[in-house]
Amino acid sequence: MALINKLQRARDVVRRQLGRWLFDRTRERPADEDKSKVVLLRWDAKLGDSIVSSWVAREIHKAQPEREVWVVTTSGMAPLFRDYFGVDRVIEIAKRPSYGELKQLAHRLGRVSYLVHLSKLLKMKDIYFLNQVDACHVAGIDDALTCIDIKLGARTAGRHFADKFAELLLAMGITSPDTRYIIPARPEWDVALAQWWPADQAVIAFNPYGNGRARRLRPASIIAMLNIMLARGAQSICLLFPPGLAQEAMACKASVTDPSRLLLSPESPSLGGLFTQIRHSVGLVSVDTATVHIAAGLSVPVLGLYNPDLGGGSENFDEWHPNQPDATVLFSTASEMQDINSLDMQAFEHSFTTWVASSVNPPH
Repeated sequence: MALINKLQRARDVVRRQLGRWLFDRTRERPADEDKSKVVLLRWDAKLGDSIVSSWVAREIHKAQPEREVWVVTTSGMAPLFRDYFGVDRVIEIAKRPSYGELKQLAHRLGRVSYLVHLSKLLKMKDIYFLNQVDACHVAGIDDALTCIDIKLGARTAGRHFADKFAELLLAMGITSPDTRYIIPARPEWDVALAQWWPADQAVIAFNPYGNGRARRLRPASIIAMLNIMLARGAQSICLLFPPGLAQEAMACKASVTDPSRLLLSPESPSLGGLFTQIRHSVGLVSVDTATVHIAAGLSVPVLGLYNPDLGGGSENFDEWHPNQPDATVLFSTASEMQDINSLDMQAFEHSFTTWVASSVNPPH
């Protein structure tokens, strides 16, 4: 597996170099005289990324109401942008579009005032697409590319991704934007939750399922942590789980010391259910950055569980940490490879106990 990863990285390097040679060049750009549309390329965005940028269209419309904001994203994230984040138009695209599809998309966009692609090392197809769009400005954090004239990489190094978007808006002449996230809510979601959520008991949400094996807790770790939380806190615990893991969640419930205080949603997992469960919780313990960002947007106290960056440094954490000043963070102890299951349980017990006392049940 290590050899395959190394070969894939080498292939990507060669493709990127070829893409720069073929497509990355300076070109005359039209003036932004008619204040045309802003196009955000979010085709690589997942749930957490989408939440972090949820406020951008709102703030552009507030400061420059004559502009439209378009988003290019995948079908999975399109409903969020279309129904909740206030964008004017959502264009859905396949995860791996062909060059022909990218060329058609560029033609479909027409004149663009600001084309925005905040990914670190753009691939060959990304560079090709930037070359094809009739854009007054191209903004990005891949400062090495000639085609990007609004270079935000060095300018925003070490800052949270929400701050990177704020810097983009500053380049557009928009100062002091409100960067609070938009977390969707619907009355019917609250009605469904009320059917099983305790009305007289505070609840802490716990998400042990991160994206990828390195950030997913194994059942033995989940049970051990649940027992600690049940013993050290008076609250009930809602165990969050993704599609396909209901049986594992039920097995964990059957194995804890006090299953009566462990809540499992009887509904199939959904984004609406996830947003609502966190909204009604008094705190969140999570290995997953997406749910951390949701909690941050709702001002729900967070105990975030993270792997340290391999090779030292803290670049990934600096960019995706809980974007709230009073969040508590605990890192796993693995040094050779990332594995959230290497969390020190005594350290977790201490962090959880302190966090509950200071954030979930703050002294009056």
